[in-house]
Amino acid sequence: MKMFLAAALLLITAVPASRTAAAIDLPAPPSGFSWQEIPELKAALLRPNGWFFKREEGKGTLAYFISKEDIGKNGQFETGLTVNVFRLKKDKAVDKARVLIDTVAAKYHGEEWSREAGPFEEFGCSYKATDASGTIVSQSLAIANPKTNTMYLFIFESPESEWDSAWKIGHQIMESLALDDDV
Repeated sequence: MKMFLAAALLLITAVPASRTAAAIDLPAPPSGFSWQEIPELKAALLRPNGWFFKREEGKGTLAYFISKEDIGKNGQFETGLTVNVFRLKKDKAVDKARVLIDTVAAKYHGEEWSREAGPFEEFGCSYKATDASGTIVSQSLAIANPKTNTMYLFIFESPESEWDSAWKIGHQIMESLALDDDV
């Protein structure tokens, strides 16, 4: 599976800790989307109608995918969002997020940015990467929760030839994240 890193402007909605995993109070989704709740994180992501959702767990990392193509059939996708969740024990989430994005930006000559968003710290990068299958455009966002020492890595990617239309969807997904600051 193509897994590249990059960044986006983001509006994070912090979900109050008093809510239970099954009862996230979310606004109505935009037309053409529904909310994909992730109960174990007390989080929700916008999922475009007709797109697919997949969850995986391995080596201490939770991974979630919202993709245009069905990962269950091919084991990969070309256009979509990857979310990796790291509950860190030794490293500090803020430091790990900053180093991760700095490394990707240096490798791919990407544009970097950072900011605070409520209780979270965000580090982002946008870039293009070329391999044998073509050029991929990516927007990556590493979000650190210093209170819980959790790092979230959001990556939206698409082939360059489809980027303009794909990013209209990806931008909406990445600017509408709902994360619980107690996770």
